Amino acid sequence: MKFNDTAPVLEPAGDLPFWLAKLAENATLEATVLKRPVEGRADILAVIRHAVALYEFQHHSYKGEIGNGLYMESYRSQIQGVPIETLLVAHINEQGEADSVVINHRPMNAAILFSKLMRERVDERFRDLYLAGPEADTET
Repeated sequence: MKFNDTAPVLEPAGDLPFWLAKLAENATLEATVLKRPVEGRADILAVIRHAVALYEFQHHSYKGEIGNGLYMESYRSQIQGVPIETLLVAHINEQGEADSVVINHRPMNAAILFSKLMRERVDERFRDLYLAGPEADTET
């Protein structure tokens, strides 16, 4: 059984995710699909805008605090018909802002596809963050 199969799908909230609405100016984003972190609120928002557009849907099984200063989201989706599951954990600082976000995508074939598609869509200054050429040509 997959992780997201263990909980019911939540009703869509219709607003920005908590962590994104409260993103700190000096926040960092790390993700399976990235070669290195993205730093700063403006750059994270620029990248996330493209990422969200790739999802055919988002069916959340969990959104909420998981402990002292931690927030988590778990959801499934598809990208070009390929199933993808996501687990996001954000650290919430003393000001109530998300200052560090880690996003895990799985399975690997979906994460590789996600990275390749992001490279095609993001601004030139972010392209080196994503897989290309031989790196991305592994069996998906």
